[in-house]
Amino acid sequence: MAVFSSGVFPPNDLWDYATRVYARGKAKEACLALQDRHGLDVNVMLFCCWVASSGRGTFRDSELDQALQAVADWRSNAINALHGLKLYLKGDTAPAPRPLSDDLRRVVVESELHAEHVEVLMLHAAMTRVGTGTFDRLQQIEDSLANLFDYLARVDIQADDSDLAALIEILIAAFPDELPGRIESLAAGAAFRLRAGRR
Repeated sequence: MAVFSSGVFPPNDLWDYATRVYARGKAKEACLALQDRHGLDVNVMLFCCWVASSGRGTFRDSELDQALQAVADWRSNAINALHGLKLYLKGDTAPAPRPLSDDLRRVVVESELHAEHVEVLMLHAAMTRVGTGTFDRLQQIEDSLANLFDYLARVDIQADDSDLAALIEILIAAFPDELPGRIESLAAGAAFRLRAGRR
């Protein structure tokens, strides 16, 4: 039951990047775990990594705040509303006939993906700075970590060990050519410095 045509969306490198990373390894499970635990936006987490991976380094000035503000209403009124409806339709919808509510749920699932795609385009548009920075892989990993921790700070979350493990899985998917152990070391070091700075 197709509702939308993906052909209406213009080519977009952030969308291409996000779908590749999300499909690799344990990234999907890690992203959804952080979403479930803290209400984090999966698209924003992948955006944080893309900014670093695309040579833009860490967020400057109010770039992250502007991106979060750009998608806030869409996230709240479109994506979250569709997500809530999807969860409702997954449960007991009696006396509505189950086959019909299942059909509606499939439409809502497709609509939610459509809304997520729109949000990615909005995030991409919010980043106006061209990627002219470093393409050194280790620096990009460190910059990705800095961007992710910046996002967590914006939503007042202090990452615990479970959160850090999920972030590491996302980074392993984002940098598949790097040794996982090196990513774990970089993440542990960044988390230690962050926690030490709060004391």
